[in-house]
Amino acid sequence: MSYTIQEVAKKMAISTYSIRYYHDHGMLPFVKRDANNNRVFEDTDLEWLHLIICLRQTGMPVERIQHYLALVQEGENTVPERYEMMKAQQSRTLDEINDLQNHLKTINIKVDHYADVLIHHKSDSFVPSNIPEAEEHDVYQENQS
Repeated sequence: MSYTIQEVAKKMAISTYSIRYYHDHGMLPFVKRDANNNRVFEDTDLEWLHLIICLRQTGMPVERIQHYLALVQEGENTVPERYEMMKAQQSRTLDEINDLQNHLKTINIKVDHYADVLIHHKSDSFVPSNIPEAEEHDVYQENQS
């Protein structure tokens, strides 16, 4: 199936500007042009774009993505390097997820605190210095369950 750049932008939830940028920087190498010189995208182009978006949103720099995509096009002999690149990206992404989970714990403590303040009409005595104490209390309660 063929898609216009507007259809791709809507389908992938990114701007046409971003798609043009990726195409103009060689990251969508198989996109064809129609008689009016408009980009025409196929399903395989969307797969490449999905990968690009994934790598960008997990923090991989454009230059590294370009290198990775060049390796893919070089063929089978680059699989070991591509594997190492993906393992490194996987590790960075897992680290980021862990960091976000830790941040979420702190936010959850604040949400619970404000719910308690609102429900029980308490004064707000919670300050950032209480966070480690609240986290310890939370962990203690979990271990008691």
